[in-house]
Amino acid sequence: MKAETSLHSKRGRSIVGTVDSKARERGWFFGRFMDEPLLHSELVEVAWQKVPNRTPSADQRHLHRHTVEVNVVLSGSIRLKIDEVEHNLRKGDFFVVWPESVVSEITTDAETEILVVRAPSVADDKLTLGVGET
Repeated sequence: MKAETSLHSKRGRSIVGTVDSKARERGWFFGRFMDEPLLHSELVEVAWQKVPNRTPSADQRHLHRHTVEVNVVLSGSIRLKIDEVEHNLRKGDFFVVWPESVVSEITTDAETEILVVRAPSVADDKLTLGVGET
């Protein structure tokens, strides 16, 4: 592990920021992809995502090979399938997607925002699937 990304080098340090500015840019503000050393971690990724008015599309069907993802609906609603089981979620609901579970047919309303926590922070973990692929 690199010195600048180790937990030991960050002990006794902290950072404060505004997520809203990051939410406009894909939402991810903590993880291995961040340049700011105190927001860089190989352990976990965190995003606050504004995802208004999504409708199902072929490029939504995906899985993560090595990560678990916890999603909390902060506002609005979301309908999606996880392993072909449909779920309808509203503010305060959550869903957990384990590695190799297929997420598809995502629909959101105009107000949908979600908090996403994914661990570990792994490069190129998302695999987009074609229709019928599992």
